[in-house]
Amino acid sequence: MKKVSLLLVLVFAAMTTFAQTSGYSTREGRNTTFVRNGFWDNWFIGVGAGANVYFGDHDKDAKFLSRPTVAPQFQIGKWYNPYFGGRAKVTGGSLHNFGPNAQQMMHNKYLGFEFDLLWNVSDYLLKYNSKRVYSFIPYIGLGGMWGWDYKNAAGIMYPTNYLEKHPGASQQTMTLNAGIINNFRLSERVSFAVEVSGAMVKEDFDKQMGGDWSYDILANASASLIFKIGKKTDFSEAVLLDQGLIDDLNSQINKLRQENETLRNRTCPPAETKVVEKIVEKQVAAAAPFVSNVVFFRIGSAVIDKNQEVSIYNTAKYLQDNPNKNVKIVGYADKKTGSASVNQKISEKRAKNVADVLIKKYNINSNRVKVEWKGDTEQPYAENAWNRVAIFFAE
Repeated sequence: MKKVSLLLVLVFAAMTTFAQTSGYSTREGRNTTFVRNGFWDNWFIGVGAGANVYFGDHDKDAKFLSRPTVAPQFQIGKWYNPYFGGRAKVTGGSLHNFGPNAQQMMHNKYLGFEFDLLWNVSDYLLKYNSKRVYSFIPYIGLGGMWGWDYKNAAGIMYPTNYLEKHPGASQQTMTLNAGIINNFRLSERVSFAVEVSGAMVKEDFDKQMGGDWSYDILANASASLIFKIGKKTDFSEAVLLDQGLIDDLNSQINKLRQENETLRNRTCPPAETKVVEKIVEKQVAAAAPFVSNVVFFRIGSAVIDKNQEVSIYNTAKYLQDNPNKNVKIVGYADKKTGSASVNQKISEKRAKNVADVLIKKYNINSNRVKVEWKGDTEQPYAENAWNRVAIFFAE
């Protein structure tokens, strides 16, 4: 029953999604399935400042250096996977607008908010790498702006009596936002972002009407420090074990169940029961048999998955119970994946990684552990995927 239980654990683990090394993917992000992180993982906040330039009906008549204004900003957001995320951003400050021929400059204060959809093109087109120094992130979003405290409002193109009745009237507008974020990684949790963006606002937000366009543009260039918050700040690739391995484990379970059922139905005379018990006891005391163990790996990987460590544990138990025995670990790679040189290296890593766990985690003397690797020169199994393996041999 112990064997059946052990195999059941392996099968259930194999049928579920598990994570490979955190922070990387073996394929391009768009072709990779990632483990879903918790709600509180992968959040970020950012603070920074930039310069606004308003593009209205007559602003081009003014000298460019007289048009920019300072715009502090704050943002908070979350990445749902390595390449799609969302954020809320708040900006504010003041704006400069000009009448015809730049004869009069108008000031007003404003507050803007937006909700953006972020797309990390670098992690989408390339392999995901949480340590990538530079990421190219375009975005698009919707928002709103509120303007007030308009001073020197020229009222160009406004009805004459409008400003008489509403000299300081506030303005509201919905906005369509888009931009590009150039993100530079500084550390595991901190990055520096240079952002260029634009927002479409309704034409009369600057208290002027009658131009060639039904909307104005507010352009912004800014720099921010972005801080990753939450327990987890990266993602892990989700991989399923090979179906061939799952089928094989299921087959072994069914076979052992049949054996257990046969033993359960077998009746033995009471007189012979003691004799059988003595014989079994002597055999166990004389020598603990070595059960051949294997550690399977995912394609292109030498990382030992949690559900494979049971084989290392079984081997460690055997060596602990038999101090005069040694073990040899041989690493392999499947022939249909990678070149001969790559397979040689990965089989070496597989064998050495298994040996390290046996020695360091279970305190087995390194003199009792021998390591070899065969690359794809030998294929111990007919099933190609099964040859991504390290096998224990008793010596």
